[in-house]
Amino acid sequence: MSQTPQADRPQFHEGTGKPRASLEVNPDGVDESELLADIKHWRTGRATRSLGEALSRGYIVLFAMVMFGAMIANVIVTAQVSVSSCSEATCVSARTVLPWAAVAFAVAVALFMSRLFGPVVASAAEGFWLMDAPVRRGRLLGKRLYAVVIVVTLVGAALAALVTALSGASPAAIVMWTAASGLAAGASVAFAAAQQSNHDNRLVRVMAGLFAMVTLAAMLLVVAVAAEWVQPPAIEDKSFLIALIVATAGLVVGVLSLIIARVRLDRLRRQRLTSGGSLVSGLSGAMYALDLGLMNDILNERRFTEMGNVRVKTAAGVGLTTIIVRDVLRLVRSPQPLLLFVVSIVVPYVLDSLGLSAIAAPLSAIALMAAVLPLLSGLRVFSRSGGMARSLPFSPGQIKRASIALPAILCIIWAFAIFPAYLGFGGAVQRTIPEALVVSELVAAAGLLGAVRWTIAKPINFSAPMVATQAGAMPPGMITNLVRGFDIALLITVPLVFNLPWWVSLAIAVICGIVLLGSFNMAEMQHRAKQQQAEMERLKTGRGRYF
Repeated sequence: MSQTPQADRPQFHEGTGKPRASLEVNPDGVDESELLADIKHWRTGRATRSLGEALSRGYIVLFAMVMFGAMIANVIVTAQVSVSSCSEATCVSARTVLPWAAVAFAVAVALFMSRLFGPVVASAAEGFWLMDAPVRRGRLLGKRLYAVVIVVTLVGAALAALVTALSGASPAAIVMWTAASGLAAGASVAFAAAQQSNHDNRLVRVMAGLFAMVTLAAMLLVVAVAAEWVQPPAIEDKSFLIALIVATAGLVVGVLSLIIARVRLDRLRRQRLTSGGSLVSGLSGAMYALDLGLMNDILNERRFTEMGNVRVKTAAGVGLTTIIVRDVLRLVRSPQPLLLFVVSIVVPYVLDSLGLSAIAAPLSAIALMAAVLPLLSGLRVFSRSGGMARSLPFSPGQIKRASIALPAILCIIWAFAIFPAYLGFGGAVQRTIPEALVVSELVAAAGLLGAVRWTIAKPINFSAPMVATQAGAMPPGMITNLVRGFDIALLITVPLVFNLPWWVSLAIAVICGIVLLGSFNMAEMQHRAKQQQAEMERLKTGRGRYF
């Protein structure tokens, strides 16, 4: 007979309002602060290296971060000074609309991450022995809630400070919009924490979608102003006042939501806490290996687990067509990657409207690469499972080309959708129509081949000898994984940045395509060589004949 998990759903006494577990088991000898201190002592007492030793070993990384941070700050200040003197309609719209986009984007990301993880989470070990104890969960998880809100507030403020500085806003407007974005992001996390105890994230999901649509609409408004389709909104003089109103609203909503969330912490179920903790553990492992495909698989598993059941669909076709049909069915079942395609279409238009058309090609290719990666799950399975690929009566090149057929079609559509950005919309014509089409197709090919390079790359071999670095021991493939995919995208699009003839990028794209999508497969050749060597050994020893 299964026992009712009372610790999983805390019950409260009707008269006192205290947890029933604290009445059944006398908690007078249990002090949550002492328990947390014991946990901290247990963790720090088993650390093999102090914080000072870790920082001393990573001084090169810290020095590089300081150096690059100073360079980035110098670039931001220089751009802010040059853009602030611009009085054209594009600059005015950027200073007026981009802060709104930054705030909406910060809130949308905060709500999405809060719905995905918690925002209050606990590890499996904590859920196993700590949440079953007759202690008040609010006192155990209170500091964790405050820490999450503070971190998200700082990240949202940094994002708005970067965007408003690059748009050329005044120092007062930068400070106010920074505060508004940080407080709005923190308030969104506090609101999600207040809704976490209700075990219903539909409201958080709807609000995240609405703020994402506001972000996209703001970016499209900047593009429309640059194309002279609409007039810039005449609210530049009221930007400081609007930011003050947003900051005040974020502060009020954040404080009220934080109080409600703190009161409801005792009602959180153990399963709700540990599910987010397990997801964090899985994604942290995938992030350590820099495997976005594995991260996508983990997120899909979480989403389908929440759905509970799906409708099985039978594929059609014969031969390589079956692989393509499977990709189509997978996209129909999970159409979320199409939203990334829509967002990536806006990227070259926004860069051109902000006067950054010189670097629009590599940035657009990287954005497309991020949108294509979730669509290459089939290619990832075939590249990681050599036995499955060898069981099919096709060459490795044929399997690769069939696995990227659907993403390639979407990339062609993407190229036709962005070619006006390379034609020079809303201003002087930069290229002819055929040249703009060729450039857009090259950018699409760079994004597609970069995603293929990322997907078919070998995983990190943790059993290989480690490489000694100042930051500690690292697998040899860890360093190269930082640039895989990006190298192909930049290699194809950098000639366009330096105004070289388009056929240079075309030749590089053809060579990369032959190498990545051809039938040449080193792993397959090594496997066949091992099989042939084993067969030769059996023939030499007289065991080559089987009865």
